Parts: sequence; C-alpha cells; structure tokens
Amino acid sequence: MAKISFYSVDDHSNQAVELFKKQLPEHSIHPWPLINCKPEELDYAICWQPPENFFDGATNLKSVLSMAAGVDHLLQHPGLPAKVPLIRLCDAGMGQKIAEYVHFGVLRAHRNFDLYRTQQDRREWRAQPDIDAGNYHVGVMGFGVIGQVVANHLYSAGYHVSAWKRSPVTESYPFEIFTRDRKAFLDNLDVLVCVLPLTDETRNMIDADLLSALPAGAHFINVGRGSQVVESDLLHALDKNHLRSALLDVCVEEPLPADHKLWMHPNVILTPHVAGPTQLQLSVDQIVQSIQAIESGKAPELLAGAVNNTAGY
Repeated sequence: MAKISFYSVDDHSNQAVELFKKQLPEHSIHPWPLINCKPEELDYAICWQPPENFFDGATNLKSVLSMAAGVDHLLQHPGLPAKVPLIRLCDAGMGQKIAEYVHFGVLRAHRNFDLYRTQQDRREWRAQPDIDAGNYHVGVMGFGVIGQVVANHLYSAGYHVSAWKRSPVTESYPFEIFTRDRKAFLDNLDVLVCVLPLTDETRNMIDADLLSALPAGAHFINVGRGSQVVESDLLHALDKNHLRSALLDVCVEEPLPADHKLWMHPNVILTPHVAGPTQLQLSVDQIVQSIQAIESGKAPELLAGAVNNTAGY
C-alpha cells in the first residue's frame, strides 16, 4: 500500500481528496498537514503550490505529481527532494478551455470589438474595415500540448496561424512552425499569443525588444505565465500605441496588487488566471493512472507528463 500526501490551494481540494480515495482505495491519502505516517514513509506527493515545508522529511518519494500542466511552482520549491521524478498533467481538458479563451481574444481583436467599445463611449457610429480570418495572422508562442490545441483550434476557425517553439519540429502541420528565429515569427503578426511554460529561458522573454519586433498595432494575449512578461515594457508599448491591446490571464504577482497600473490601463483586459480551469475529474484520472503505472513497475521517466527538470517542462 502506497502512502500519498496531498496539498492544493485550489477551492476543490477536499473534493479532490475524496476522488483520490475512491479511485485509489488500496492506498492511503494524507491531506497535508494531516500526515498519519512518518514523512520518510511517503511514496508519492500530489500537489499544487505546496507550502515551503510540504516536503520536509519526505526523502523517499517515488514521484511528485503536479495538479497542473505547469511545474514551475515545484522546480522553484526550496524543499523539493533532489532528483525526484516530476509528472505534470498533460492537458486534462484544460487545452480546450484555453483555446476558447484565446479565440475570444483573437475574435475581439480581429473584429475590432475593442474599437467599437471606444466608439460607443464617444457615441460614434462608424464601421471598421472588415478583414477575412484567413488574412488575419495569429502567432502562437509555445507549441507544447496546450499550444498545439490552441493553434489547431484557431486554424480550424479559419485564421492564418503560425507557431514558435524552442526545439526542432519532427511532425508536419498545416501551418508554419518557427524554431528559434523569433524575428521571422514575429514579423507580420496581428496577434501574439503566449502559451510558453515558465523556465529560466522564458522568464522575462516578452520584453521591449520582443514587443518592438511586432508590427505596430498588434495585440498580445498571455495564457502562459506572468513572469514571462516584463510588465513595465508591456505598459510602455501600450502607452506608445505600438501595441493596440493586451488580454492577460496571468501576471507577475497574483493576485495583482490593487494599485498596479495594469488594472487602470484602458487597453488591457485582465482575468484572474481562469483561462484553463482545472478539470478535476480528468486531472484525478490522469494522476491515478500515473501512480498505478509506477506501482506496476513502469519507470516514472517513461510516463506521459514526465518532466525534464533541466528544460523545465
């Protein structure tokens, strides 16, 4: 019988514990800090944004499983045991939700709903130029599991789509994939969508240099991580009208401080990290399958969602 600790800041944490108990009846689930065993006896840790002392004494973990697609909260955790295999969620229903969110942002930009909102405030009745979706260029920056769902969704909706990823492409896609050459990727975009994981390489990647490489009047959507954006550079690009608008689901500091300039900028829409809400049952199912696979003898490094700690995803 495996011993499993659990912690999540999510509002559905109690429900998650009950689901894990139901689907792993042969194992014991310990909602942290109510650990009814010695920490060194724990076999697994399931968590999302665990507190600083969550891993104290848990020196024999077979794996740590993230209740999210991202693992930056674990890789940056000061108490994470060395060399413990990490497993993240592979979409688990969040991809479609994020794609819908991005589609809203792209449609708002493409069909000039931001301008119509401003015109309404001025009582101005004037049609903006119509552009076919096929001539409206959306670039998806980050082409992992979620990025692929977003790009394919937009392509199916008729948009001119391209994508950028850091590693070479081994498969063929119906749209252009750029690797490494960011300038060529950014050159002709109407909308830039960030779906990148947070790593040392992507931290502060969306800065003044990158934003200035976008055509004047482009839009920016971020469903990645807030720390990928230098917020002062983003605000400067908006103030100078180089960027027409920004739709941000993530910020460097969350919750965003009440006095932050992003709240008050007329060309910014903010949402509180809700683009891809956790689909609880699908997430639990995926984690349960991972634990069962490890218990049956499969190496954690071979599972879907296994994290390359060096790469950060």
